[in-house]
Amino acid sequence: MISDDPRIKEAYLYECLDNDDVQCNTCRRQCVLRKNQEGFCKTRKNIDGKLYTLSYGDVSSYSVNPVEKKPAYHFFPGQMAFTIGSWGCNFPCDWCQNFDISKRPPPENYAFSSILDPEKVIECMKTNSIIEGISFSFNEPTLSLEFSIDVMQQLDSSYFKQYVTNGYMTKDALTMLIDSGLNSMTVSFKGSKDVMDQHLQINSDYIWENIKYASEKEVHIELVYLVIPTLNDEVEQIEEFIKRIKNELSPSIPVHFTGYSPAYLYSIPKTPTYTLQKVHSLAKKLGLEYVYIGNIPGHPLQSTYCSKCSELIYRRDQFTITYTNITKEYKCPNCDQEIFIYPYRPQKYYKE
Repeated sequence: MISDDPRIKEAYLYECLDNDDVQCNTCRRQCVLRKNQEGFCKTRKNIDGKLYTLSYGDVSSYSVNPVEKKPAYHFFPGQMAFTIGSWGCNFPCDWCQNFDISKRPPPENYAFSSILDPEKVIECMKTNSIIEGISFSFNEPTLSLEFSIDVMQQLDSSYFKQYVTNGYMTKDALTMLIDSGLNSMTVSFKGSKDVMDQHLQINSDYIWENIKYASEKEVHIELVYLVIPTLNDEVEQIEEFIKRIKNELSPSIPVHFTGYSPAYLYSIPKTPTYTLQKVHSLAKKLGLEYVYIGNIPGHPLQSTYCSKCSELIYRRDQFTITYTNITKEYKCPNCDQEIFIYPYRPQKYYKE
């Protein structure tokens, strides 16, 4: 029986099975649910043999902030995004930095929720002239697939459309997002394949497949690796990640190695700055062209340098660009090297 809760909407991607079971085809967990059973993410439920999202338009948080905060350093540099998030996650990270929203299901009673419809989101964006696009973030946005697709389809193409995600959606979900105008993904990794697969109970190869597919569709991609002491900071683990980028994607894809801080169930000390600097040096030595470290405010390795001659291109003070040094053709003024900045110089990252 469907209630009058406005957050409950029939899901876009699922398959009806025998005995009123359903299979969710939103994320790659592809949960099979009996009647009245919720998925791993606690945001989807089998109601009378159909799959429903429980959080349509249920906003846990929103803000206006620069794309650099996502992080996205090569995508509309310095531009502001209306950033919106909901509840829940499809990853069980014990170190989650946003656990206050990602480890909670939607409020049981919609009267205690902040609910926006797509029209209201667009109205909010258009009343603020500094907003250049929308970013679905804070929790895993794949769980808000229906809502984010509806927003993007109604938002005109003059605005950019971005996901900050773990990348563990199905190919059908990703295709629907791209067809709706998605043009940027910041994809966060929690370690090398062994760490992610073991600790998160997933197959991380699916994430790499999604990145390749999105790249082929000319979606701008940036990668984030959260460096967690004693869990995923061994040289061999970092090397595996770097080499996979070079072999399966491109050395010019922007990569961010960010520092962890104690949160949720993890109390080990935060990532030392020198560890991030060592990882940065390793990535550059192994051939990545645009490497950054994150969560160290004011550090010079948050700035963009020419991949050929090391000329300073963009200086950043945390999330703010304080200096720009690039030609109108988006090349280095010192050596004429092309600097890959979306949307001016979009590039297919996937090697043919």
